[in-house]
Amino acid sequence: MTVEILQQHIDNVKRAKLISDKYLELIILPTEQCNFRCVYCYEDFSIGRMKSETISGIKALIEKRCATLSYLNLSWFGGEPLVAKDIVLDISEYAMSLAGNYSHLHYSGSMTTNAYFLDINTASALANVGVTHYQISLDGPMEIHNKSRIRADGKNTFERIWSNLLAIRDSLLPVSVLLRLHFTADTFDLLDPLLEDIKRELLPDPRFSAFFKGIEHLGGPNDASIKVFSETDKAKAMKILEDKLFGDNLKSPQNGAVPDNAVCYAARPNSLVIRANGKVGKCTVALTDERNDIGTLASDGKLNLIPGRFSPWVRGIETLDIDTLACPLVLLPTSDEIAANLRKKAVTV
Repeated sequence: MTVEILQQHIDNVKRAKLISDKYLELIILPTEQCNFRCVYCYEDFSIGRMKSETISGIKALIEKRCATLSYLNLSWFGGEPLVAKDIVLDISEYAMSLAGNYSHLHYSGSMTTNAYFLDINTASALANVGVTHYQISLDGPMEIHNKSRIRADGKNTFERIWSNLLAIRDSLLPVSVLLRLHFTADTFDLLDPLLEDIKRELLPDPRFSAFFKGIEHLGGPNDASIKVFSETDKAKAMKILEDKLFGDNLKSPQNGAVPDNAVCYAARPNSLVIRANGKVGKCTVALTDERNDIGTLASDGKLNLIPGRFSPWVRGIETLDIDTLACPLVLLPTSDEIAANLRKKAVTV
């Protein structure tokens, strides 16, 4: 087999996995309210709890797809999803009961949470309905974290989050916790006490892993006051931090660093964002971007997509361009370009 044919085979396999209709991921925002006001947050909290029609729509969509799926993941996002814990439990329990009817279907639940409400009783209740994978952010040791990840009422958050993490560690829950460790140009040199605590208290437990994430300017009101690294300096800083946390064991399974060839969920046709108001999107960052409003979910589970809005997000599937697959929002066609392409197609037809 020539190198060219081999590469074509690899590309075809990769493309098939990315577009398989046997996989479905729904990133669900049960509320877009949050009990935190992190200084770098880009969300506007203009939308509240998910209405009953959208909850019904999610259940109907899952029910329609279950018979033909091999893998279903419900990924909870927000706002803060545990502000609407009852909705998370309701939909997750429904999905789990449906999955029990299909031996070929693997169901899993995951959550991006600030963990303030993730006490051991809540973690146990969630595990019982299949929500067992968590991503939880920390901004540094207590005195650093409490300056940036602030409660909506201005109070501190680190102590309660750390207490919840230790309670999970001391439990036998079948969960995994991925710690997302934030840093900026101002806090990079101040993380060492937290890293030592994580090494001592959490990493001895294989259920815990960690990765580093440099804070970026994502359109939040405080962007101008947050000092961020350049891409080059950020990569160097991340390497230093990884060495501090993992030492010579950088390939440890507990190093959750995102691989260089990672494909963003927004680039995959089988991943959708369901917002609290029933709107359907592709990206959890560009929530106010018109191009990210690709349709709506009806109460009967029908997806009503806006013509021309879906395909630009998944254009990397055709080309397998690494940069486009990594972040389709970069160089995403403008609304005018999308409209022009639609008119062009209409004339061609």
